[in-house]
Amino acid sequence: MNTARAALDDSTSITVEDASGDDRLVFGESNWKVCSQTPAAGTKLNRQPVALTAVKFEEGCS
Repeated sequence: MNTARAALDDSTSITVEDASGDDRLVFGESNWKVCSQTPAAGTKLNRQPVALTAVKFEEGCS
């Protein structure tokens, strides 16, 4: 998560949700990995928000 956040401009609105389905708060982002993102990777951003889903490093993306 930290790497994903660092790759985005500071002005980008970012939301992060737990991809496990357990509805946990994504706290301590250095212990979480990104499972999906909207818009897709490589999409040129034009002030639109970015939505990420993530799980803890030891978990698999569902």
